[in-house]
Amino acid sequence: MGSEMCIRDSMKVIAIANQKGGVAKTTTTHNLGAALAAAGKKVLLIDLDSQASLTISVGLEPLEVERTIVDVLKKDGTPIQECIQQLTEQLHIVTSIIDLAPMEMEMLSRASREKILDRALREARRKYDYILIDCPPQFSILTINALSCADGVVIPVKTDYLAYRGLTQLQDSIQEIQELINPELKVLGVIATLYDIRVGDDRDILALLQKEYNLLGVVKRLAVAKKGLYDGQTAVEQAPESQIAQEYKAIAKMLIDGKERREELYYE
Repeated sequence: MGSEMCIRDSMKVIAIANQKGGVAKTTTTHNLGAALAAAGKKVLLIDLDSQASLTISVGLEPLEVERTIVDVLKKDGTPIQECIQQLTEQLHIVTSIIDLAPMEMEMLSRASREKILDRALREARRKYDYILIDCPPQFSILTINALSCADGVVIPVKTDYLAYRGLTQLQDSIQEIQELINPELKVLGVIATLYDIRVGDDRDILALLQKEYNLLGVVKRLAVAKKGLYDGQTAVEQAPESQIAQEYKAIAKMLIDGKERREELYYE
């Protein structure tokens, strides 16, 4: 498929997923959301990870937020609009808590358990241009819910061999979701993360990713990516001219323009 081809107009809910941890999934969710917001889009972030990493990275304390994703997902749940925290005028979040295990057990006991989040997001779909879901680092009922309601999935993958090998298992899981639950789910592509051009293995894995997958962007291993963890800001906000910020802004522009592929990639 060439760069002139477009993703469908309803590409509104995007899951950021990888069952392997440590691949910059939360960093991608936060920075991509900030980039879309900076482009004038109204964005809702959803922290679906029991580590509450996204909640912490935006500068909120999980235990200090009155209503979280748990309230949304429980039986007879709270409407999602009552659980939203405003970060900026254009960027909002539904936070998580540190332990979602009891919530997952409850979800597993319910009928249509794969569609709980989908039903909860119906009102939000009408109010936001984009909804980005930070998925857990395992293929749990929470991840299944995210993929069941998503229009597209973006896969951050660290440029090392084990992360690359893990993509096959993730693809199989996504294909099963497409076949059984959400036939409209589209794999938008992968983002190579934590890339270090000085490391030969990183260069080799990047070449494989570019050959075998739709490579949306390449995010280098830079200190500016971690700095935001301490002040609740993304690289897009605090260092807009950095390589990381430029990559996420380019991916955001691709989504906004409806492109399937990046026309140019620079990662030297």
